[in-house]
Amino acid sequence: MRRSLHDTWWRLATTPPRSLTDTLLSGMLGGAACLYQFGVGLRNRAYERGWIRQVQLACPVISVGNLAVGGTGKTTCVEYLATKLQRLGKRVCILSRGYGGRGGQPYWLTSRDRQLLINGQPTTALDGLADEPQLLSRHLPDVPIVVGIRREQTGKRASEEFQADVILLDDGFQYRRLARDCEVVLVNARMPLGGWSLLPRGPMREPLDSLRRADVLIITKADQSLDRLAALQERLRMFNPSALMATAVHEPAQLWDGMSQEPVSLDRLANGRVSLLSSIGDPEGFEDTVRRLGATVVSHIAYPDHHRYQLSELQEVFRSAAASGADALLTTEKDWVRLQPWTVDCGLWTVPLWVLRVQMRCLSGEEGLDDRLTRLRAR
Repeated sequence: MRRSLHDTWWRLATTPPRSLTDTLLSGMLGGAACLYQFGVGLRNRAYERGWIRQVQLACPVISVGNLAVGGTGKTTCVEYLATKLQRLGKRVCILSRGYGGRGGQPYWLTSRDRQLLINGQPTTALDGLADEPQLLSRHLPDVPIVVGIRREQTGKRASEEFQADVILLDDGFQYRRLARDCEVVLVNARMPLGGWSLLPRGPMREPLDSLRRADVLIITKADQSLDRLAALQERLRMFNPSALMATAVHEPAQLWDGMSQEPVSLDRLANGRVSLLSSIGDPEGFEDTVRRLGATVVSHIAYPDHHRYQLSELQEVFRSAAASGADALLTTEKDWVRLQPWTVDCGLWTVPLWVLRVQMRCLSGEEGLDDRLTRLRAR
């Protein structure tokens, strides 16, 4: 994989120092992490003791979040829960911060016949829109995705303007301003049993004891670490013995051509040679999924999460893929959202671009999760 400043930080954040320079940098980051921990603790205490009051909406709120930055599959889980709620006959709205997108006034997304609608109007101006809301809107055309930083405000709009029965708060574990009825926390199966350090020394947004706030704990990508799954479950129960425990995998659902958007058989990956392009929170997980499908990965260019691709970068990526003899350049669906504006430049595509879609499937705990969703009541 191509290495960047982000990759260097991730190595320092998740592995022991390898050199004196690593040790010095880790020490500096550790000092900043102490300040960060103090701030997080003070903020959490303020909410727990009622010094800061939470905003209560007129309908139930389900928060989906995690303890670490990126890599647990929150967006896929939000889609999974929204689909379940729709099958129960609920009117669902999703609140998204819109990380990596444009700022400014809140807006809402829906889709119709593969066409995105912003505030109800068709648009082709996708540049600057956050990738997760676009992805959710394409998969859930009947679900408004309301995007804005102040989610207590966008939540009021969702419950009043769209008459939502249930609101899903995407990446909401740390957004405590908005009260929630069910706290779903995702944990990557590869997380070490002792956890990582807090930001910026490590990738943890909060310490492990914050898990006591969770109502549901889902260990995601469980198939990538089956040998330590039981030990991780036991470790999580130490922090929250009453939470519903579930395990899930993110499995390949569909392969398609990024130019024509026509389906491609997943069998094409078996014994095929592919170059990978990604800018997601868990590039190693993406690569592992592709290898499990039987493909030979000849290269993997991984940019930081939410990276906005430039023409010069993509020209280099495609040249590299062609030179390596790859059958195709393979990317994630989340990346394709940011690549789509370049699909009009046919001269760029020296090899086919294939897009892999994944979906979440529960291995255990689904019955209990369904029961929790069924018991949600409007206020």
